[in-house]
Amino acid sequence: MDEKVTALCESFITNREIIKKVFKGESLLIYPVAANALVSHGVTADEDKLKECRKLIKKNSGALSYLKGQVMMPFAANLSMKEDPKAHFDKVLKIYNVAKKKFNRSEYSALLAILLADLIHEDSCEAVLTRGKELYDQIKMAHPFLTNEQDSVLAGLLALSEKSNTELIDDMEKCFDLLKIKFSHKSSIQSISHVLALTEGSAREKVEHLNDLYDSLREAGKKFGVYTELSTLAAVSILDNETERVRDRIIGIDDFLSKQKGYGLLGLDKKARLMHATMLTTDLYDSAQIAQTTASASAIAMAAAQSLAVCVIITSTIAANAASTSN
Repeated sequence: MDEKVTALCESFITNREIIKKVFKGESLLIYPVAANALVSHGVTADEDKLKECRKLIKKNSGALSYLKGQVMMPFAANLSMKEDPKAHFDKVLKIYNVAKKKFNRSEYSALLAILLADLIHEDSCEAVLTRGKELYDQIKMAHPFLTNEQDSVLAGLLALSEKSNTELIDDMEKCFDLLKIKFSHKSSIQSISHVLALTEGSAREKVEHLNDLYDSLREAGKKFGVYTELSTLAAVSILDNETERVRDRIIGIDDFLSKQKGYGLLGLDKKARLMHATMLTTDLYDSAQIAQTTASASAIAMAAAQSLAVCVIITSTIAANAASTSN
């Protein structure tokens, strides 16, 4: 690995361990997400700031607020980097209050608010979330048995696209049909089609690029999960068209993580580790630099695409915890 990738990996482990000291006894799946929030901005966690931000969330959220649920740890990490954490919290809360009216009050609405707060001005949240709900309803109409609350997060991010709703839905459906040829898990395929719809290019080109990256990793002995994990691969695939470069970066990071505590016999399995390696790979692409190049909505959509890897891991954690609670 080059120095940039090595530094990224070391920062990730450092941040994860600091966060584990502050948030004890949480899901092993969520620590990496919170750590990545800091790593992606080149920041090292500050225990005191994390504790202050956790207190801020608890004090200013309602008794049953989902901002204090599974998203609280990455939310606290996000707030700890802000110059004015309270002002940013208020922005998230405003967006969340709109999101839970448009969608159901849930962990997913809270997550969507946290993601959007870094991508939009709070005055535009009503318009963005109204469009997000329109897209969600159209997606549900096309796939009533596949669409659920998790899709509200992607629908909200899709609302940032400069494409029309008709263009987005058409792109999704074309990607969905092409993805079915190779992958069988339809719920995962639907999420991937949403990710791919964020960017330009033909559906065939985008799906073929994802397939090439998936096959390239598999040939190298890295078997990627084909359920929720695969959406993280789709997210990084739209940031870089060079299959070999992306593959080598993912493999290098995965090999590094395989030697770290938490990814061994008693830790997370190989598929989760590879998903985290892919999440970290997205950090190598500077969304701020992309946004400076052009102020178009497509640039914002690219920044949203980088958030999707994190989004997928949090939503899978929420779903897994919900399932364990119901059993």
